[in-house]
Amino acid sequence: MMSDWDDRYPALLREHLPELPEGAALEPDTDLAAAGFDSVQLISLVMALEAEYGVTFADEYFSGETFATAGAVWQAVRELRSEKEKKSLPRPR
Repeated sequence: MMSDWDDRYPALLREHLPELPEGAALEPDTDLAAAGFDSVQLISLVMALEAEYGVTFADEYFSGETFATAGAVWQAVRELRSEKEKKSLPRPR
């Protein structure tokens, strides 16, 4: 399964997956819980993603589904970045 994430994302995510074996492939369907992702890692990852990508995770993104796989987290980041870009576009007069 191919991913469309940028070069920064896998390295950032790996820092929050303590049980992901070194050198193991990080795929969109990688199960984050199986890789050691827990509630402490969740807070840390959200803070890192917000700092790296200039987004803010709204409450509705805090679900098991959003943080189930590497691909699901990236999808949330993409949606948040897209929303941010739409808000920053100049409004027609």
